[in-house]
Amino acid sequence: MDIRADLLNMISDYTDGRITEVNPDDVLTSDLGLNSFELFDLICMIEEKYDITIPDRVLPTLITVKDVVEYLEENV
Repeated sequence: MDIRADLLNMISDYTDGRITEVNPDDVLTSDLGLNSFELFDLICMIEEKYDITIPDRVLPTLITVKDVVEYLEENV
């Protein structure tokens, strides 16, 4: 399972192809241009895809693409 590739596909699909490349250190908000609503929506998509619930206390720690990938690798 390639979580990083899955995440890129989800981001690309979510942004209608606006974002086609991400780097591990990209900040989801400032580098990828996701606002708080889009970020919440993306987290919901991730939860649905992997059939997990990301606790509210974890959300503030998911700042970069790498943060999300590492969290998923540890919890999926």
